[in-house]
Amino acid sequence: MSVIQAFLSSIPQLTLQLYITLTIREWPVERAWLMAFSLVSITYGAIHCNILAMQIKYDNHFKLHTVQFICIMFWRCLEITSRVVTLVLFIASLKLRSMPFLLVTFSISLLAPWVEFWINGSHFPTQTKVDFKPMGRELTLIVITVLHAAIDFFCWSGVKLQLSSEELVDKTHKGSNKTFHYSIRLVENVMMILVFKFTDGKSLLNCCDSLIATQVIITYLLAIGFMLLFYQYLQPGWSGNSLPDQTEETNLNQSNVASTKETSQ
Repeated sequence: MSVIQAFLSSIPQLTLQLYITLTIREWPVERAWLMAFSLVSITYGAIHCNILAMQIKYDNHFKLHTVQFICIMFWRCLEITSRVVTLVLFIASLKLRSMPFLLVTFSISLLAPWVEFWINGSHFPTQTKVDFKPMGRELTLIVITVLHAAIDFFCWSGVKLQLSSEELVDKTHKGSNKTFHYSIRLVENVMMILVFKFTDGKSLLNCCDSLIATQVIITYLLAIGFMLLFYQYLQPGWSGNSLPDQTEETNLNQSNVASTKETSQ
């Protein structure tokens, strides 16, 4: 529910308030507080995406430490802030002419799991861990894909949908999924920032549009940097952080060695 609240309520609110601020050039305290709380809510929901992804991967056998949480917080906050600012600048520059590009981008994220499902000739799993009874299987899957596409539109969702799986997600967590996502989003952000810079950038901000464009891109690159830092050095099970299953296996091997020595003695 925190994820749904963040990505179906707080992100539209933050985007709308930032757009209003940019167009009317006023920043009342009430709106600033509202935007700040919306950003906190979205960041909290994005962190939950990371936690849910790690729970799926490690079957709940992990513990998120303070340094890991801080790294994820900076990663998600910078990623969401830069993405929302980029979208608002792009929309403010082109107005309704920006809608086709945004709809195509969202539709690709929405239809990608279904296209992969049909191309592979897969079938819906007979048994799943998702309860389909309240709305039916097809409607539930549509709702899940819409929510997943809404998350992916603004930030990395943490998992890849796999409609043929019992858990509806790909548990392999391939690094190529993250690489593809952030590569595409970086290209999109650069394109939207360039459109902003070469259209109404100066008239919108009354300041150096090149500086703003550079700062937004650098912010997104910093987010990618924190993401790489987390997955390279701080992810549970990496860099000496053993998983419980590995620890149990090690302890079992040590006990077997000890019992063998006692028998030999």
